[in-house]
Amino acid sequence: MDTLEQGDTETASPDLPGIKRPRIRWSRMLAISIFAFAINFHWGALGIIILPSQVLRIAGNFDKGTALAFVLIPGAFVSLVANPFFGWLSDHTRGRLAIWGRRRFYILLGTLLNIAALFWMATAHSILTLTCAYILIQFASNAAQAPFHALLPDIVPSEQRGLTSGVIGLLTIAGNVGGVLVAGSLLDGTKPQLVYQQELWLTYGIIMGVMLVLMLVTILSVRERAHALNYYVPIDRQDSEKPVRRSWIARSTLLTLLGMTVAVLVVWTGMQLWNMSTGIKINSSVQQVVLELVTTVGILRLFEFQPRRHPDFAWVFVTRLVMMLGIYTIQDFLQFYMRDVIGATHPEQATTNFLILVSLTSLVSAFIAGWLSDHFGRKRLVYLSGAFMLVVGVIFVFTHSFVIVMVAGMLFGLGYGAYQSVDWALVADVLPSEKHYARDMGIWNIALSLPQVIAPVLGGPLIDNFTRSGHPIIGYQLLFAMAIIYCLLGTVTVRFIKSVRR
Repeated sequence: MDTLEQGDTETASPDLPGIKRPRIRWSRMLAISIFAFAINFHWGALGIIILPSQVLRIAGNFDKGTALAFVLIPGAFVSLVANPFFGWLSDHTRGRLAIWGRRRFYILLGTLLNIAALFWMATAHSILTLTCAYILIQFASNAAQAPFHALLPDIVPSEQRGLTSGVIGLLTIAGNVGGVLVAGSLLDGTKPQLVYQQELWLTYGIIMGVMLVLMLVTILSVRERAHALNYYVPIDRQDSEKPVRRSWIARSTLLTLLGMTVAVLVVWTGMQLWNMSTGIKINSSVQQVVLELVTTVGILRLFEFQPRRHPDFAWVFVTRLVMMLGIYTIQDFLQFYMRDVIGATHPEQATTNFLILVSLTSLVSAFIAGWLSDHFGRKRLVYLSGAFMLVVGVIFVFTHSFVIVMVAGMLFGLGYGAYQSVDWALVADVLPSEKHYARDMGIWNIALSLPQVIAPVLGGPLIDNFTRSGHPIIGYQLLFAMAIIYCLLGTVTVRFIKSVRR
C-alpha cells in the first residue's frame, strides 16, 4: 500500500517539511486511481443517457429542455457547495475520525449514500421527485469526489504527475464510454412503460455495482499514516502549551456568510422589483442561476480562493470553467440533438454510438498526452486539444449528416482525451498549499460544477423556443456556436498561467 513517508527535507515540498513522496508502482497507481472509472461510469450513464431519457419520458417533447434544466440546476448548485466543503472537512479530519485516514472515510460514506440515492432516482415518476433524488446524488458524489481527488496529490510525486494524469484521463474516458455503452445499450425510450422500467432498473443496478466494487478497490489500496494526516499541526511545544481560546466560527467566516446572505437578498429583491415594474420578465430559471452565481462568489471567498495571491491557480480555475462550459453545452443536449436534428429513430443508441467513437479516440490521446505533458509541457497540449474541439464545434453547426457527425466525433475525441489527461496535472502543478489539498481541489471542481448550472439554463429554453416555432435546427446551431466561443476562451486563457512555462 502506498503511503507518505518521512524523509529528507531536501526532497520534500516547501509546504510540507519532512515529508517526501516516493515513486509509486504502476499497479498501485492504477488501483488508487480506479475509482475515477467508477465516478465517470456513473456520470456518463446518468448525465448523457439516463437522465435525458427519463426527463423526455416524463415531461414530453415540447418541454424536455426546460424540464432537464429544472432537474440539473439545483443538483449542480449543491455540488458547488458540497465539493469544497467536504474537501475542507477532509483536510481537517483528525483524531479518532482519522483512524482510516483523512480521505477514505468520506470516499466510503459518500459512495454508499450515492448508491442509496440512485435507488431513489430509479423509482422517480415525476420531475420533482427526479430533481430531489438528483440533488442527493450530487451531494453524496461530491462528498466522495473531493477527498478522492486530494488522495492522489497526497501520494503522487511531482515527477509522476503527468503520467498519473494520463492514467486518470484514461480511466475517466473509459468510465464515460463504459457508462454510456451500458446505459445506451439497455435503455430504449420507445418501448412500453413496463419494459422501459425493467431496463431502467437493470441499468441503475449495474451502476451501483460498479461504484461499490471499485470504491472498495481504491480505499483498500492506500494507507494514510498518522504523521501524514496531521502534518499541519504546530510542533512548537512552547506555543502549544499556551491556552488558546477559539471561537466556534472565525470572524472572517461569519462576515463572509453574512455578506453572501445580504448580497443574495439584494439581488433577489432587485429581480422581483424588475419583474413587477417592467414588461420584460426574468424567468425563474434565470433568477435561480443569477442567485447561484452570487452564492458561488461567496463560496469561493469562504474557502479562501484568492486570485491576487495565487493567480496561476485562479487562471487554471477560469480555464477549466469555460472549457467545461463548452463541453456541457454540447453534452447535456446531445441526445436531443440526435433526435431533433439528425433524425435518429433511437436517439439513445445513436448517442451511445457517437460517444463510443469519441471515447475510443480519446483513449488513444489521453495516455499519450499525459506522458507528453511531462516532457513537452502542459500548455502546448491544451492548445492542441482546444484546436481539435473548436474544429468539431464548427462542423456541428453546419452539418446534419449522421456520418459526418460521427467522423467529427472521432476528431473531438482526440482533443477531449488530451485535455482530460493534462487537466489534473495542470492543477496539481499550481495548487496553492499542500496543507489544504482537498479544499483547493474542491474549489477547482467548482469549475466543473458551475458549467452544469449555466449550460442547461441557457441551452434548454433556447432549443425549446426554436422547437415550438418549428425551427429546431437553428436552436442547435446557436447552441454549438456558444460552445465554440467557450472552448476558444478556455484554450486562450491557458497562456496566462505563468508558473507553467510551456
